[in-house]
Amino acid sequence: MELDWLEDFLALSSAGVFAKAADARNISQSAFTRRIKNLEYWVGTPLFDRSVHPVTLTQAGESFRPVAHDLIKTLHTARSEAKGLARREDEVLEFVALHTLAISYFPQWLGEISSSIGPIKSRVVAENFSGCVEAILSGSSDFMLCYHHHMVPMIADDARYPSIKIGEDQMIAVSKTDTDGRSVYRLDQDAPIPLLSYTADSFLGKMTTLILERSGLRGRCEFHYENSVGEALKAACLAGMGVAWLPMAAVRAELIDGRLARISHADTENPISVHLYRSMERSRKDVERFWALAASLAKANETA
Repeated sequence: MELDWLEDFLALSSAGVFAKAADARNISQSAFTRRIKNLEYWVGTPLFDRSVHPVTLTQAGESFRPVAHDLIKTLHTARSEAKGLARREDEVLEFVALHTLAISYFPQWLGEISSSIGPIKSRVVAENFSGCVEAILSGSSDFMLCYHHHMVPMIADDARYPSIKIGEDQMIAVSKTDTDGRSVYRLDQDAPIPLLSYTADSFLGKMTTLILERSGLRGRCEFHYENSVGEALKAACLAGMGVAWLPMAAVRAELIDGRLARISHADTENPISVHLYRSMERSRKDVERFWALAASLAKANETA
């Protein structure tokens, strides 16, 4: 099996026409057709339905397409690393984090650890809740930073994907303030509460739903705006569009300078914790060293 066969396969699966795909691959149609047949012989089954035009993928072809994508990516990465064109994997720690944590929590937290062990080469990808979980389960990241609460299901396999609590936060309701520094909206106002909400499948969206149902506020809220990113909801709050429940760390600066006001109390708030997850299958020296130091820092902060 050759790399060119896989790239030919993807070209044809996109173009649907042998002549068009061959032209895109800059080879003759006869040579292109021969290589597609060689790949099908290697796989052991037809990958394209040639009875229709444009050709379509068979069921086997549909199943093989993501595998071909991954194989090409892996082979190109391996070749680049062999040529010294890519950074060695063990030099960079890969993180995936919820958008809010990537902005409001990660830099300071990483700085605390860096002060103990020196500069840390890291790469952070901000994702939504499902994207974070997918990244750690698929092995594309060394670590995942995510909020945690016992009422929101997370990764079930604690043995393969352990976590440590590295911080605590509080979900609070906030509103824009007027020129006198008073909140524009209140939770006890007579008019419906204009709600700025997260998508239902996001972690913070699930936490907001828990608070609204527990406090009896759900029936008094009126949907105004939805966004899966906490920073976007904060911007909407600052624009006076309505009320949002946000992590305290995400709005601390705005509360201090008076642009936002905290309008919730204990019965309309909820504590959440910040957890660092890892996959036991991605183990190397730098990962193990960082994991141990993160756990040590978390324990020291907890007992302080």
